[in-house]
Amino acid sequence: MFNNEIKKVLILGSGPSSIGNETELDSAAFQMMVALKRNGIKTLIMDNNPFSLTMTEIQSANTFVKEINLKNVLEVIKKSKPDAIIPTVGGLRAIHITQELMNQGILRNLNVQVLGISEAALKTVNDSNRMKTVIQQSDEPCIPSKIVNNESEAFDVVRQIGFPVIIKPINQKDSVKRKVCKNTDELSYFLENAFDEQNKKCIVEKSVVGFKQIEMVGIRDENGTKILVNGLENVDAVGVHSGDSIVVSPIQTLTDIEYQNLRTATFKIMENLDIVGVCHLQFALSAKDNLYFITKINPLVNQSTAFSARATGYPLVYTCTNLMLGKQLNEIQLPEKYNHLTAVMEPSLDHIVVKIPIWPFENIPQASQRLNTVMKSVGSTIGVGRTVEEAMLKALRSSQFSPRDVLPSMKDLDNDELINRLIHPQSNRLLVLIEAIRRGYQVDDLEELTKINQFYFYKLKKLLDVEKLIVNHPMELNTIEHAHQFGFGDGMMAETWNIPIQKVRDIYHQYNEYPTYKSIESSAGELEQNIESFYSSFEKENESHKESQKTALVIGRGGNKLGPNTAADYYTAEVLIQLHKLGYKTVVMNNNPNALSLSPQISDKQYIEPIQLGDILNIIELEEPVRVFVPGNRHFLMKQLKKYTELNVQILPPDQDTGVILPKNVSYALNFFVTNDNNYFISSEKLMSNLNNDLDHVTNYEMPYIDLDSHQLTKNIKEASLHIDQSNWIGLVQILFNEKDNGESEYVGIRPLRLTETIFLSKATGINWIRELVKFYTKRFDSKIIDELNTNQNRIATMRATFPFKQLNIHIDHGNSSQEIGAKLKFRLKE
Repeated sequence: MFNNEIKKVLILGSGPSSIGNETELDSAAFQMMVALKRNGIKTLIMDNNPFSLTMTEIQSANTFVKEINLKNVLEVIKKSKPDAIIPTVGGLRAIHITQELMNQGILRNLNVQVLGISEAALKTVNDSNRMKTVIQQSDEPCIPSKIVNNESEAFDVVRQIGFPVIIKPINQKDSVKRKVCKNTDELSYFLENAFDEQNKKCIVEKSVVGFKQIEMVGIRDENGTKILVNGLENVDAVGVHSGDSIVVSPIQTLTDIEYQNLRTATFKIMENLDIVGVCHLQFALSAKDNLYFITKINPLVNQSTAFSARATGYPLVYTCTNLMLGKQLNEIQLPEKYNHLTAVMEPSLDHIVVKIPIWPFENIPQASQRLNTVMKSVGSTIGVGRTVEEAMLKALRSSQFSPRDVLPSMKDLDNDELINRLIHPQSNRLLVLIEAIRRGYQVDDLEELTKINQFYFYKLKKLLDVEKLIVNHPMELNTIEHAHQFGFGDGMMAETWNIPIQKVRDIYHQYNEYPTYKSIESSAGELEQNIESFYSSFEKENESHKESQKTALVIGRGGNKLGPNTAADYYTAEVLIQLHKLGYKTVVMNNNPNALSLSPQISDKQYIEPIQLGDILNIIELEEPVRVFVPGNRHFLMKQLKKYTELNVQILPPDQDTGVILPKNVSYALNFFVTNDNNYFISSEKLMSNLNNDLDHVTNYEMPYIDLDSHQLTKNIKEASLHIDQSNWIGLVQILFNEKDNGESEYVGIRPLRLTETIFLSKATGINWIRELVKFYTKRFDSKIIDELNTNQNRIATMRATFPFKQLNIHIDHGNSSQEIGAKLKFRLKE
């Protein structure tokens, strides 16, 4: 029954992005806000992430820019008096704070409900003992383990559970000191030093390293009705963190008995924990028999639930929001495009989705590339296709750092190193597997070395067969048709044949062959739906058609990387929102499963495709957009697109014609909005570096720069305007100054305002400058907006970059702007 008592809710945000948290939590918060609004409920948001779209879209009076900690959350609850709080889109930080508020009785005393997670489930998160109890109560298997006090007790346990085992000392500073022991000799050797003055106890646990990693995502209503939204299969076995593994959906290599066992186990755990909403479970499954163990229970939104929603087309967040408000699954009417289906529909897929990780090692070479149980990837891309091969190759093409549509070669690895990397995987895992097959390694041997199911090696073999066809039969229609079916792009063939991409396209276009697009929906094509999310195919039936005569295409950034990072995805989402407000039908192209910009409420249509020239041109040919926007400077892609002069392509922030020569040292900047007629000064900005004012290491910002007196500011504005006039630049432009030792300032450079600083400028001034840029380039800009600028603001905004160094277990004193993973926003009053 719908809970009429809830009129106002507080969503706890996720804070700065980090490894394991990109924009998927903010995307869920945004979708949740839309669903709450539809139910007539007032939404408040608390976060300190400058790249939170949810904070931007909720009225400023209902946003609280504060770090998510116990003191701040309690302060906001007392001030705003919500009827309920929602922690499930805020990550583990929000969960832990909610646990503390509940344990202390604060929520009960203030009459605040917790939505989206039961008290039993809340207590289970990150509590291995509690999780073990829940699993046992559900009559499901958990990994056998026992605390021992000496070597004799350890051997007694091993005799019961068998080798291999993991030994983990308790209460010791070096938390990574854990050992897999495969026999008595290894166990004796490790235990000799395991018990000492610091570590008087050890945990002996059955090792499941090498078991299959399977994930299940389900939802449940308060009456106990449950559906399984999705099953995910990790290609890598246990021993590699699931966030660093290639993931395939739907599950490919389980028998029906195995699948049904895990589905049943998922439902039993959800019942035991009284889940109302989503729950994600992880399993370790023996490849030799039906033996399995539950390894993780996650009753909250995370990257696996985001991937499941993207892969199935099921409106997971919308459904869960309605569930937490007391509705039942069969009562929830899905949005109009689902054609009056109810949420009780269990998804069934007629397509394959593959996710491949993206790594930070190009920006942080000091970090170990060896994959283990600690997550290291900072993003991922997905490929969608009719077959595993097609989906896998699309994902692989999308995951490479190079903007060219080619795959890096591993041919320089000698055989010893190749075998070493097969046994001890690194970040180039998939390329190494392909190289091993190319060299003739037998599938049985590869399965033994890698613990990867043979099924996937046969799929990779098929891709290599098609590669041979491309090499041996160039520029033939049959070759191109075959390659397209397996996910090869026009750019890959053009590079192989050393011809322009348009020549490849002309070969099949002359036979009137073009890609078709299939809907990503949850009924395997059995039920009529109007889901506007598509992937390409070269089958005959096309389910996507030209959106309108006034369509704007926005090309997303693809997989998350360090640097502009999540700011670029926020920027993309904002461009889509503003274009829609200006009357355009909006189409986005992206392939990041965690992308905020792929939220279905943000655009009219989504294409999940590789961000490569051929794939972009295919969509342009179908949609015929009147405008194409490319957020973020992607020089190779823009250079290629500009060859097609009929396209109205605009890069944001604008890529200036003049080459940018940047100084080494800076102290502060002046930000301007520049039109063809005027230069509008917006704000001064202090640029702070942890390394001698080095521009590359400027990662902290303050706005306005309060140490700049009015006389100096007036002088700088005048000088800045002269340089802007000489540059002929337009859009958001930043003039850089450096303070000399004698206290005087000098002009040192000019550059377009960066993505991150554009968003910071919007937060600091209260004016959405992405909106104004979009208006300017669509000839809708009104300079009256400048009159709204309050140059005498009584508050100072600061933005500080965050880095993944601690998560990667490395020590770096001075991070640079290419190593940023997120940022913190803070306001303070002027003194």
